[in-house]
Amino acid sequence: METLFRPIAILVELAILMGIIYSLFAGVKLAISDLGLKEKYHPFVKWVLLIMGCLVLAFFAAHLITFYPRVHR
Repeated sequence: METLFRPIAILVELAILMGIIYSLFAGVKLAISDLGLKEKYHPFVKWVLLIMGCLVLAFFAAHLITFYPRVHR
């Protein structure tokens, strides 16, 4: 059982962190739109935020896998 706990805990933490990052990026996208960004730049902004989200996911995954404490009996 303890061998399954660590990967499941890492996945749950990644899901929570990415939910927070998604909300943050959605707010940034709305703020940029409210500031008057033209419609033709929306796909570019979407791709930039998607790439940044993937980089953040890779960063969090690497650090959680590396530094998440192991369960010892």
